[in-house]
Amino acid sequence: MNTDYEFLAEKEAMWAEMLMQVLKKNDIPYTAIPVYGVGLVMKAGMQERLKIYVPSGEKARAEELLEELFSEGNE
Repeated sequence: MNTDYEFLAEKEAMWAEMLMQVLKKNDIPYTAIPVYGVGLVMKAGMQERLKIYVPSGEKARAEELLEELFSEGNE
């Protein structure tokens, strides 16, 4: 079983949560890592961003779900 994870997307926390729910519904494992830019945490009103990774063998399917979810400019 391939356990290598590849980068899928970087999204603001709200959108990342939505994407993770879709991945979970489709039985695609994932991991999310917070992204902290210079001064990002210090600025009021800035949302946390997450980088989402999926297993290499699931990346193509995850990319299709990502495209379906965000193709309408929902972000």
